[in-house]
Amino acid sequence: MTLRQTALALLLASSALVAPALAETCEDRSDDYARRIELCDQSFEMAQDADAAALALAMKGEAQRMLGDYEGAAETLQHALQVTPANAWVWVELGNVRYDQGDIAGALAHYSAALAVEDYADAWANRAEAWWEFRMDDSCVSDAGEALRLDPQFAYANEVMGRCLTELDRSDEAISYFDTALSIAPDYQNAYRNKMAALAKLGRYEEVVAVADIALAPGTVPNPSPAIEEDILSRRLMALATYATPAELAKESDALIARYPESFAAINIKARALLADAKAAEADKLTAKLRQNPDGLPMQAIYLDTLAQIDVALGRFDDSYANYQEALNIDPSLSKTYAKKLSGLGFLPLSNAPEGVMTALGRCLDVKKTACLFSAN
Repeated sequence: MTLRQTALALLLASSALVAPALAETCEDRSDDYARRIELCDQSFEMAQDADAAALALAMKGEAQRMLGDYEGAAETLQHALQVTPANAWVWVELGNVRYDQGDIAGALAHYSAALAVEDYADAWANRAEAWWEFRMDDSCVSDAGEALRLDPQFAYANEVMGRCLTELDRSDEAISYFDTALSIAPDYQNAYRNKMAALAKLGRYEEVVAVADIALAPGTVPNPSPAIEEDILSRRLMALATYATPAELAKESDALIARYPESFAAINIKARALLADAKAAEADKLTAKLRQNPDGLPMQAIYLDTLAQIDVALGRFDDSYANYQEALNIDPSLSKTYAKKLSGLGFLPLSNAPEGVMTALGRCLDVKKTACLFSAN
């Protein structure tokens, strides 16, 4: 199954109101992967020609991948390529195995091999996804465009295109691609999430909340991914923090923490509310999970900005400097905001570059101590 087929399967599964049927043939894409493998072994034994044998092997490899048996899937798919080496679909599926293993370079190589065989929309879209993982956004846009050249109604390719345009600060364009993806697949949960990211980049925070409310409404995504739902809720809260009252934020962050105790976004917003209420010690206790990050989850610059403020308020100036530095490492654009805030405290940086800003910050902390308190907001 290609990434496109995986996305389609998730969409179909989310729309299903009854239990999926059991696999009856090798080509049935049910959730009964073990049965599918058994049926594909039978089909391979009965195959009358190379194409039938390769199809049975490819479908078996797909089922093995869905079970998480990546090495077994790779072996099966390589066997299929020995039977029909000019089979683009098999090359793509082998790329998907590598992608799921975290070998993005290997996935790219296999998607490229598929494209050497056939001008194939799935290969273009999946390779675009791989470029996105490498943050090679121009290449991502190019490949997603090739997929859409072949199939403009390809929901997954539209969604990938939107993501890559967002990374290139072309969020206005990106939103139209997310809207197209959602017009094709109204329960495409990831398209809602990434449309929210594009709107947030444009500062359209009330629209971020509105999109989240649609995505979270009962019936929009019948069987949502819990991880994506948590992220949508977190992004909604971050957007709400730009204009809601402290009381509303406290209520929303408490609700999100109750539902997802590990949500960094909820912890961050609650901590900032406590800081605003001069309760730095409480904020410090609340953010212990955020500071320790035992699972190595991605950290946003705004989280480190919050930790830095807590450190300043509690007199941990070295820690504060380090967290502001890391925030700038993640998002260098914050240097302009920090420069403005430092200037207001009487410490004008020599430049808005991160190095100049950090020099001014060091002076501010040395002189003003706990009074050198500022944030990205």
